[in-house]
Amino acid sequence: MRRPLVLCLCVLPLVAACSGVEEAVISSRAYKGHESDLDMSHFVNAHRHTAGTRLDDCQTCHASATFTYGSGPDVRTVTKNACDHCHLIRWPAEPGFNEPQPTAFSQVLNPYGAAYLVAGRTQAALASILDADSDGDGASNGGEIADLKYPGDPASKPGQRAAPLRTFDLAGLRALAAHEQFQLCNASKQQFDEYVSYRGVKIKDLLAAAGVDTTAAGFTGITVIAPDGYLKDIPAEEINQTYPAGEFHAGLDTATLGPDCGFVRYPGTLPAGVSDGQPVPGEQWLLLAYQRDGGPLDAARLDPSSSKFGGEGPFRLVVPLAKPGSLDRGSQRSPSRCNDGWDYDPAKDHNAGAMVRGVIAIRVNPLPAGVEDFDYRNGGWAYVDAAQLLVYGFGVRAD
Repeated sequence: MRRPLVLCLCVLPLVAACSGVEEAVISSRAYKGHESDLDMSHFVNAHRHTAGTRLDDCQTCHASATFTYGSGPDVRTVTKNACDHCHLIRWPAEPGFNEPQPTAFSQVLNPYGAAYLVAGRTQAALASILDADSDGDGASNGGEIADLKYPGDPASKPGQRAAPLRTFDLAGLRALAAHEQFQLCNASKQQFDEYVSYRGVKIKDLLAAAGVDTTAAGFTGITVIAPDGYLKDIPAEEINQTYPAGEFHAGLDTATLGPDCGFVRYPGTLPAGVSDGQPVPGEQWLLLAYQRDGGPLDAARLDPSSSKFGGEGPFRLVVPLAKPGSLDRGSQRSPSRCNDGWDYDPAKDHNAGAMVRGVIAIRVNPLPAGVEDFDYRNGGWAYVDAAQLLVYGFGVRAD
């Protein structure tokens, strides 16, 4: 299977101690900001065939983690990939999770990373744990590394097939049939709702381009994956049918209602046929967008100091309203003193929260039996930087 990312391999000269002989030392391409990490340099020089592969990254020794927040029917789950899990040590999430956050690097290691730490964190330490089975999956660390499987993840084993996978870049997506729709993005907490024109590819058309028959028996839907490990499941019925026609409501901005009551942002120019209180022309579909209001999407980014996610591209899952006309102020801005009937209503459709920013992969469910899942927790930001999208799983025709 063709690898979706082109990785650069840097070879640097190093003078061997006491010998005067220069050896070629391979540098790691580990996640941005850790290119010179000593531990990864030890690893790729002890196992040179791994340089530039998926093992040449933080997840080989570090673990992802799943946390929950909220309570009762409002409890939500968030997955932190290996890098974001580590960042919690220095920049804890606020207001926090139901589970304790890590406070030391030893708490974010997987079993292989923990064994390497105990053995001394040297190339000799790596050699000393080759015959061990750190993750307890029945295969030695050396055997897993030889097959480019994760020695710290029991779900990754030698000989295991990877899920069939297709790679799309921006040019490839633009070559598919385009769809544009004007819709409301109704936020549940934020101050502003937004009316936006998104352009992109219908999810059903994207899946068809990857070889997936979304009407086939056994197809259950998709899981949309963001670079920070966030997952969003979409059932098959939402992919194969249009959403109800949206509605447009004018005059709810700060220019009209004032800074305390205005809560909607509008584009500079409305699409043809859009008028106040009327249905929006055109069909509404589940969409993978690459353009917003005529321009490219700002690339997604994560501020490690605040754990806040900025930007939305280069690709975003766009979800229309299932309940047209459902706009209201955010819960943090309600109750207001505006007395206009637009305060927060939990029964309304807050579709903005279902729209995934910075989409890097789409898993088509269910995965074929016995295959290894794509390691979405690893290297997600590299796919954002490369503007690449992976589609893998049920019915996919591999590259």
